[in-house]
Amino acid sequence: MRKQILKWKAEYVDFLRLLARLELQISLFHEGASPSYVLMLDIVYYLTHFADKFHHPREDVALAKLGERDPSVRALIQRVLGEHKVIASAGKQLVEQLGAVLNGALLTRESVEAAAATYVTYYRHHMARGEKDLFPIVDKVLRPVDWKSVVAAIPSKDDPLFGKEVKERYRVLHRQIELASGSGKSPS
Repeated sequence: MRKQILKWKAEYVDFLRLLARLELQISLFHEGASPSYVLMLDIVYYLTHFADKFHHPREDVALAKLGERDPSVRALIQRVLGEHKVIASAGKQLVEQLGAVLNGALLTRESVEAAAATYVTYYRHHMARGEKDLFPIVDKVLRPVDWKSVVAAIPSKDDPLFGKEVKERYRVLHRQIELASGSGKSPS
């Protein structure tokens, strides 16, 4: 079902936009400036509470179906499933660090920068693998009945940042993304 893969690719575009905003904040460390820890937290919070709970689980179901249909790609599947775990763990750690900073904890800039840079690197690598190695195989091998299982396994949820209505928590982040993209539209 090409529709689901196109949806994943569109989500990847959104995730890349977020990672670019996160990298911009990380770069402020090198300039001796202060990043927006609130903005950084909103980015990672979104990725850990939307992508990790809806996008990646759907991929996991699709990968299970793929492994059943084509055992020759099981090593690739295991790598991707492992990446999901690493991304979730790194994201959770980064959310905790950013939350601690916002609550007054004294953490070194280096530790926050390293955690954020690691998270961005893992995420970008994962998406590149998905685009290059995974999506073409999934598109070719999975059948309509498999896609029905994927969609049924993880119920859809309206995207709180890129969906029809931007949730209050993400309004500032949404506005920054729009300004960076040059659209200048006001958020919903």
